[in-house]
Amino acid sequence: MGLEKEETCQVKGGLRERKKLQTRDRLISAALELCDSQGFDATTVEQISDAADISPRTFNRYFATKEDVILAPAEDMIAAMAAALDAQPRTDNEFQALVNAQMQILGGECPTGSVDLSRFETMNRIIQSAPSVSGRNTELAERKYRSITDKVAERMGLPADDPQVRVTVGLYMSLVHISMDAWRCGQSSGDAADSAVAAQTLAATYETFREVVKNV
Repeated sequence: MGLEKEETCQVKGGLRERKKLQTRDRLISAALELCDSQGFDATTVEQISDAADISPRTFNRYFATKEDVILAPAEDMIAAMAAALDAQPRTDNEFQALVNAQMQILGGECPTGSVDLSRFETMNRIIQSAPSVSGRNTELAERKYRSITDKVAERMGLPADDPQVRVTVGLYMSLVHISMDAWRCGQSSGDAADSAVAAQTLAATYETFREVVKNV
């Protein structure tokens, strides 16, 4: 009888968690769509909540500000990168581990689930047009850098400010920026964001990098 009760509680707990994730996902979708179409400043929390079919009070249980819901895809990427990096084998090649982790995220093989690049594209458009979101994103980018740096430092057994750690993370982040720029340039207007193509672009950029360093 006790076992049945425990299993029932687990089922209910899992259902509640799924519903919470679904509500959060609806809020993100509604916020991105509304702020992209009518402008960040012109969009209210009430409008976002209404589009997500929840109350404004419930909105505040998930996000403290409008900026936070717009930047949720970046927050999710930080969590995804941490999980994907934790899953990488210890081979003493942390640069390769970082690239492999990013490839898994783009390929939908991350432990936390797939990442929707179309949301990133919408988020970036809003960042460019809304100073308050841009400022908050700068803080988030610093946190992402620290999060990855701490993970790599732990894996390498070195302090986070060690030059080897900083060079490894700096090169990785530069490579990702280059590959994403190349991916965007290859996208035609109106095309859906294709994470598989983004993964292929990252792989190609990494191979180019490996060729270049042979001559350094």
